Amino acid sequence: MPIKLLVKEIKKEELEQILHYYNSNKYDNEEPLELLDRCEGGFQIKISYMKNYEGRANDKIKQVRWKRGYLISNPYISFTYEEEKLLFESLVYVLGKDKVKWKQLL
Repeated sequence: MPIKLLVKEIKKEELEQILHYYNSNKYDNEEPLELLDRCEGGFQIKISYMKNYEGRANDKIKQVRWKRGYLISNPYISFTYEEEKLLFESLVYVLGKDKVKWKQLL
């Protein structure tokens, strides 16, 4: 389910706050949220059982990438519902509820 941001840009300090909020509120046994190192940008969560896999980098992470103001995962491995919900909550916490929309909640 895509997340829509109604802001033109997110400052570096805001990105750090989003990561901190997410990682402070996830379960201890879950992998942390990280920034996605791709030209589009976005967020990633490593798939723990794939760490030693010799395949492509995109096969070892769940990810959401920016596309026209939305965070989407298609065609890549997507976040679980719970992970996406926590990401949405993290974005709202940092940016404000009037700046973030989640298709599921509209």
